[in-house]
Amino acid sequence: MIRIDKEKCRACGVCGRICPRYIPETIEHGDIRETVLSTERIGLCMECGHCEALCPSGAIHVDSFSGRFFEPVKKPDITEGQLLALLKQRRSIRRYKDEPVPRNVLNRIIEAAHSAPTGTGSQSTGVLVIDNPGTLKSLSAHFYSLYRRLEKALANPVARFIIQKKKGKKILNILRNFVMPGMHWYIKWHDAGRSDEILRDCPVLILFYSPDSEPMGEDNCTVAAYHAILMAEVLGVGTCFNHLIPPACNEDPEVKQILNLPQDCDVYVGLTAGYPKYSFKRIVPRRLAEVRYL
Repeated sequence: MIRIDKEKCRACGVCGRICPRYIPETIEHGDIRETVLSTERIGLCMECGHCEALCPSGAIHVDSFSGRFFEPVKKPDITEGQLLALLKQRRSIRRYKDEPVPRNVLNRIIEAAHSAPTGTGSQSTGVLVIDNPGTLKSLSAHFYSLYRRLEKALANPVARFIIQKKKGKKILNILRNFVMPGMHWYIKWHDAGRSDEILRDCPVLILFYSPDSEPMGEDNCTVAAYHAILMAEVLGVGTCFNHLIPPACNEDPEVKQILNLPQDCDVYVGLTAGYPKYSFKRIVPRRLAEVRYL
C-alpha cells in the first residue's frame, strides 16, 4: 500500500510520472492541485519504491519498505575505465584453493545481490549459501546420481520420447548434444576418484531461487547473481555460473529436502565460488556476435 502525507506533498506530480502504472495522480480542483492514488489501479502497485525514492519532499511512503532506510543517492566513486577493466578481467573460475571463504566476505557478496533490480519490483528472490563441506559432499553425490540416471534414460528411445514430451524438443537437444557428452566424462572421472567436475571442489555454492508464481523469477535470480559475482571479483573471490546445478536441485526431491527449499520455489542460478587456484595473466578477447543500430 502507498500512503501520501498531505502536509508534505507539494503536488509536483513527479511520483505519478515515474510510476509504471500511473498509480499516483495529480489532479486539479479549480486553483487547487492535489496528488491522490488511483482507486482503479492501486491493486497494480509493484511496490518498486521508486515513488518514495524520487519524491523531493519525502511525502510518499510504500508500506512494504516500512522501517527500512532509504539511503541518499551519491555519485559512484568509480570511473568508466575502472568499471570496464573489471568487466573485461572478470573470468569464470573453475579451480579453487582448498581454503574457506570467511562469512564476512560472503556477507559482502550477498549485500551486492540485495541491491539487484527485479523485473516486477518484487522482493521474492532467495539466496542460499552453502559452505559446509559435508553438505557440499552430500549434494555432489546426489548430483552425480541424478546425471547417471539421466545418461541411462537418454539411451532409451521411450525415455527420450517422455523427456521431449515433458521438457520440449529444445531441452532434449541441449541435453543430448551439449550437456551429456561432457557429463559422460565428468561421471567417469568422478567414479575413478579423479575430480568433481560438477562442483569443481568449490568451498562455497550459492543458489538463487524464486517462487514459481514470480513471472520474472529466472531473470531476477540471474541479475542478482551477476551483482554477486562482480562484488566477489572485487573481493578476490572467483565465481562461475554452473547450469548443471539448478536442474538437479529442482528435479531431485532429496536435494530439495537437503536445501530445505520451499515447495513452491525453484532454483534458477547456481554459482560455485572460492579463492582462485590460478591467476590469469592475460584478458581473453571477447566480442558480441553482432551489434546494430536501427
